[in-house]
Amino acid sequence: MTATVTIATAVCFSLCALALSVGGKGDKQAVTLLDHTPDWLRPCRLGDPELNVCVKDSFQHMFPALAAGIPEINVDRFEPLYLAHLSLSKGHGPVTISGSFSNVLAHGPSNATATSANLDMKNRLFELGVYLPDIRIEAEYNLQGKVLILPLLGNGPAKVHLKNVTTSVSMRFELPRVQGRQVMNVVDMKVDFDIQGMTVQFDNLFNGNKVLGRTMNAFVNKNALEIVRELKEPLGESFSVAFKDIMNNMLSHLPLDIWLLGD
Repeated sequence: MTATVTIATAVCFSLCALALSVGGKGDKQAVTLLDHTPDWLRPCRLGDPELNVCVKDSFQHMFPALAAGIPEINVDRFEPLYLAHLSLSKGHGPVTISGSFSNVLAHGPSNATATSANLDMKNRLFELGVYLPDIRIEAEYNLQGKVLILPLLGNGPAKVHLKNVTTSVSMRFELPRVQGRQVMNVVDMKVDFDIQGMTVQFDNLFNGNKVLGRTMNAFVNKNALEIVRELKEPLGESFSVAFKDIMNNMLSHLPLDIWLLGD
């Protein structure tokens, strides 16, 4: 539960910060656009037969700067990644759950590796793959529902450890003009992910009942990957919405003419 939420969060934020997307339509006069190509950004040329390799490598080059934060484009540090609040709801199937997570801290996104990229300017599609070897998460949870055969009820601290995470993000975008310069605006996003290992610890389950809490934690850890599979679709949908808005709001400073050059 928390694991699947925060892995989607950690991975998606890493990717979204790299997606160089900007918000809104039309010509926004309030946005300050970069007028130079900074050291952390490696431009690519649209006519390059190895364009997708260049885009992938450019994103990889950007990770260290993103980890520390990039004030000039209003990007806070994402190592550790902090998220104030996340909601989760799934109403049918073996896992039914509702609730939220707050004060989420994810350690490890800066160790991500860009594994693939596919930029299709004609059809306005962009796909990016990322691998994260290790993510450690701390959060406050408040959940109720059913996990396979057991009820779930609790609120309190949670710790999650994720291993070998692969993620793919697919984005559909538009190219509006801001102050006369073309920018990229993501209008739709889909997130998919896979986790090879996960352990969790939820404190204060069932109003602090230690016996039930130990039983539930052991059950979740034993069935972690099955639980992840059950929650992938609703989590992917919720994070697609949330992070599309985040990156379109934050990364409105990057005109195409400084990172995606013409022939």
